[in-house]
Amino acid sequence: MARHMHEEGNAMVDVVLGSEGQVTQVSLKTSTGYDDLDSTALAAARKVQCTPQGQGGALAGMHVLLPVTFHLH
Repeated sequence: MARHMHEEGNAMVDVVLGSEGQVTQVSLKTSTGYDDLDSTALAAARKVQCTPQGQGGALAGMHVLLPVTFHLH
């Protein structure tokens, strides 16, 4: 539907990580201006998995800003 409506935009998603690098929380910091694209950006962010490398659980509670861009080709 977004493609049909020519919707494009950039979202910024705040991702909070758990101690094993799993996503524990996501929230939209900057909207694309389209509810469907924002929902898709949040869904994609929930699937992110980070790999801790020698940090000993230092990822727990870490906030990461994830840019998500929707561009039609």
